[in-house]
Amino acid sequence: MSDSRVKLRQPWLAAFLAFLLPGLGHWYQGRRFKAAIFSAGILVLFGWGQVLGEGQATYSRLVLRTSVDSPQFSSQSPATKASYGFWAQVLVGLPAFPALLQEARFNTVDNSVGFLDAEIRSDFVGALIETTRQGDLRTPVTGTLQVTPTRPEGSRTVQGEFAAVTVDGGTASCRLGGEIQLGRAVFGSPRRSIECRLVDEAGNFLSARIEGTISRSFFNWYMAPLDSQELDRLHGSLSRQYDVAAVLTWIAGLLNLMAIWDAAQGPAYGYGDESRREGDGSGSGGDGSGGGDGDGAGAPASV
Repeated sequence: MSDSRVKLRQPWLAAFLAFLLPGLGHWYQGRRFKAAIFSAGILVLFGWGQVLGEGQATYSRLVLRTSVDSPQFSSQSPATKASYGFWAQVLVGLPAFPALLQEARFNTVDNSVGFLDAEIRSDFVGALIETTRQGDLRTPVTGTLQVTPTRPEGSRTVQGEFAAVTVDGGTASCRLGGEIQLGRAVFGSPRRSIECRLVDEAGNFLSARIEGTISRSFFNWYMAPLDSQELDRLHGSLSRQYDVAAVLTWIAGLLNLMAIWDAAQGPAYGYGDESRREGDGSGSGGDGSGGGDGDGAGAPASV
């Protein structure tokens, strides 16, 4: 209930500030103890969930895989569906807003798909694929690669080098060339898909290519829409820890909903409830104190 002895100032503004950042509305009202409790408790809970989920527990949209091709290779915005858990997470306010920004970036046409505008130096995880008469022979490899566009302003053709390490510890150095297949710049995975052909010293194409992933910038994957393949990887890597991480972020948002209500309406009980007590002689009759304790003292102050 609202209480005149708790200074709510502008309740609508306090509620809005409480939504933007847990505890900010209470700080505006001068209720500093509650502000500290709400801020620390909710933000720590949300941050803990983010850490346990390796930064991927919060996303606003789930990318649908409508074909065998990875949606990372689609320059147009792939089909998505809402993440229902985000409806709870977004109540945390500003800490969850990057997901909405990443959604907006994701929904734009991505001209970087299949196009390289600057040099890339990165680690690589994937496979070396040799085309033979019997079919494709895949060899799992890791390593490092360096590719540059063939034109200074950027191009779809590249040149570069790849240093590979096979699972049995063998090493090999290869030259890269031709057209590159590069995944979307913004996607909810720390790894960006890449495919490229191998060439010889003279620049002639070999019957081999590399397919795999390279590192993606943190600002291009954090809270960005992800697909079921990335979710499968997270569940395989983190097991139930990922589910716990998601639940913690949901709880943090729902707890802040209570904080928003408290900032707008004040304490749920406290001053003014004394007159409603029955059988203790503190009602409207009796000693005429109007709900006091005989000397005019009220209930303890609410924060």
